[in-house]
Amino acid sequence: MKLVMEISQKYRVECVGKNGKLKWVEEFENRVPTVGLNKYLDATLKTGLAAPAWYVGLIGSSIADAAITAAAVALTSASNPWVAADVGSDIIVRGAGAGGADLVTTIATYVSAGSVTTTASAGTTVTAAECAWECRAADTMASHTPWTDVVPYSNATRPAFTPGTISAGSVDNSASVAAFTINATDNIFGCFMCDSATKSETASLLLGQGTFTGASRSVLSGDTLNVTITCTMAAV
Repeated sequence: MKLVMEISQKYRVECVGKNGKLKWVEEFENRVPTVGLNKYLDATLKTGLAAPAWYVGLIGSSIADAAITAAAVALTSASNPWVAADVGSDIIVRGAGAGGADLVTTIATYVSAGSVTTTASAGTTVTAAECAWECRAADTMASHTPWTDVVPYSNATRPAFTPGTISAGSVDNSASVAAFTINATDNIFGCFMCDSATKSETASLLLGQGTFTGASRSVLSGDTLNVTITCTMAAV
């Protein structure tokens, strides 16, 4: 009998306006890169970790020069951000959907470092679009081309992930959500977890990253983002 273990981290992000009303909600799953998988194994089977500390960050676009023509699938960038392993990754191209909405699609083929095709055609021609896509297995906090760490919030540090009771192979931070006090206008594409509270640092361990399953989301000064993360390990 072969036992396969699945590790998942599911995010729920709620944006509350300064008037206290809920503006939007996003729920999405997280990819655990190799460094995160190694940490799970190390903490469980080797060194332990009596009191691990994890923190939550926000994801922004990785490039701002993406170009795609309406009714076409060829996506280009002079930044040369793509690699062959990006094929199959979900990608958000801001403003390239029908009527100027975001194009939410998948990278279908790798043409070159500066060009890929997507599974869905653009609805609008864009020449300087922001885009972000899924974490690569080799991503670390020091190197993560598909996405950026953005900090449009006044918190002195990244909000902590404070887990509750572990039960049935799952744990979450619903009793103490990670709250971001937004102090600038920005576009958010997802979230990540790492083991450093320091904003914008690049030396910590990346536990996981997830992009929205829908479009990117705008935040404004005065908003609050409340992030609930559910971490699960299950035999499949």
